[in-house]
Amino acid sequence: MDKENKNMTWSDSGVTRRGFVGAVAAGAATVAGLGLAGCGGGGDTSTGTDTGSASGDGGSNVETIEADEEGFVVRATKTDGKAPKNECILAFEGEFQEMHPMDWSDGNSGNVVYYIYDSLYDLDENYEYAPRAAASYEVSDDACTYTFHLNEGITFTDGAPLNAEAVVANYEAAIDPENNWRRRRTFIETIDENTENTRVDSCTAVDELTVQFHLPEPYAPFMNSMTQFYLISPTALADSSWDYSKQSAGSGPYILEEYAQGDHVSIIRNEDYWGEAPSIDRIDFRVVPEAGSRIAALQTGEATAIYPMPTDQVATVRSAGDINMISIPSTTMRYVTLNTNYEPLSDVRVRQALNYALNQDEYVQVMYSGAATPATSVLPEMVPGYKAQTPYEYDLDKAKSLLEEAGYADGFEVNIIGDNSTQETKGMTFVMQQLQQAGITVNVQPNEAATNAELAAEPEDTTTLQMWYVNWSQSDPDGFLRSLLSSAMVPPTGYNTAFWKNDEFDSELEAGNAAPTEEEQNEHYGKCQDIAWEECPWLFLASDNTLLSYKAYLNGIKYVAQGIDVIHATLNV
Repeated sequence: MDKENKNMTWSDSGVTRRGFVGAVAAGAATVAGLGLAGCGGGGDTSTGTDTGSASGDGGSNVETIEADEEGFVVRATKTDGKAPKNECILAFEGEFQEMHPMDWSDGNSGNVVYYIYDSLYDLDENYEYAPRAAASYEVSDDACTYTFHLNEGITFTDGAPLNAEAVVANYEAAIDPENNWRRRRTFIETIDENTENTRVDSCTAVDELTVQFHLPEPYAPFMNSMTQFYLISPTALADSSWDYSKQSAGSGPYILEEYAQGDHVSIIRNEDYWGEAPSIDRIDFRVVPEAGSRIAALQTGEATAIYPMPTDQVATVRSAGDINMISIPSTTMRYVTLNTNYEPLSDVRVRQALNYALNQDEYVQVMYSGAATPATSVLPEMVPGYKAQTPYEYDLDKAKSLLEEAGYADGFEVNIIGDNSTQETKGMTFVMQQLQQAGITVNVQPNEAATNAELAAEPEDTTTLQMWYVNWSQSDPDGFLRSLLSSAMVPPTGYNTAFWKNDEFDSELEAGNAAPTEEEQNEHYGKCQDIAWEECPWLFLASDNTLLSYKAYLNGIKYVAQGIDVIHATLNV
């Protein structure tokens, strides 16, 4: 199966938004823990100032967000402005926690790594595979051998060639248990705390520019995982003291200049980049957690673009005149995990009752001003393999009936944790108020993200976790289904914090990952969704859009699987 050498396309102006393409080659998927954004509570795309009631008003005080066919919510009317320098400042809500290209876990860090290091293939703005370090690839008829043909003339910033031997060196470093980097999960499957299976038997250099990965059996998510296998100079790999937060070792279009954790990351143009040269001299990724401060920075020009854009500031953006705002369907899912080992959440009737007791439409309006889609599966609609389920339509009487049938006519008390940001607290408060109408008392417990991470890592025999208000973003079915719902992924191994285990689900997932065609893969993934939707390990909420605002003098900004992309954008200076 030959894959054509399809060049990456870059817009000349404005923002490229052509929707997500469902047919991602070979059933694209990632592996557990290899998320583009992964698990967390961030992503404040709503109000940064409203701390009042989270439900009941339908969001009437905030303008409903509506985008045109090209995704614009607001189009700038003043387009003759100039950037003060040929430098781009991107203001993010969350931090950039790790600059190691094989050991990052948060999406913001992965976004920066994308600029500095090359993977063999990328996912473009249409979520289609696009060549990067590799010019093309083929898959054997038995789907067990992937052959990549590298571009000529690629060098790392230290002058070392990016050739087949360099790829092999990266593979060997990635699987080394002594390193124990997160990207090890690209090639090694964790069965439980004591058992592992290899997903790749070997990686070999066929010649200078040809490298092969040999799999023991077909694995549908393999190509997608290659889009996050960032290549490091063998010089750095051989140096155990190399500090990736101080010195990059990639071959990408930008080079790390400075990393100040909790504040900013600065990268500068790689003057020796092997591909199409970027236009912008320098990019600063700045941490600006408060929504109002991000908006103010954009208004004054201290920021070129901000992410995420708070939904209650549309009027502010519109009145500025020199700012564009776009809304893009995303692969982010908002949900609440329900610990199925905790009574009464162990009863499926109770879990279903919770879903009937929550008004998804109101959630979308209150939390995202309409810039979201109610969940109709455990996968967002934009993820390949998505299969629509029959919605749990808001029905308080049915919720109460199910609770009575399960023996909880008088309700019960339960704790919910989440991050302590304004948006996450508002979301938990919404859940509390909705379930209260069914007689359920929900105790809201906002925590620091690090505290929640510790709680989520507790094994099922000691965990105190009951409900967790959280989100997850991946570009493929396996990245959701395995990471969040597989029996093998209960903590501390993975993120199945519902502690839900279903043998039929696990079997269908394995069959989907081993199926030779996308049609067969999706058939099995669809059955997984059927099972999980019926069993309700989550309180299903919504998939919110990516909201991004930027100055009119920035041209060609894109939002891709890896995050904000201005590699080939230009500034009017």
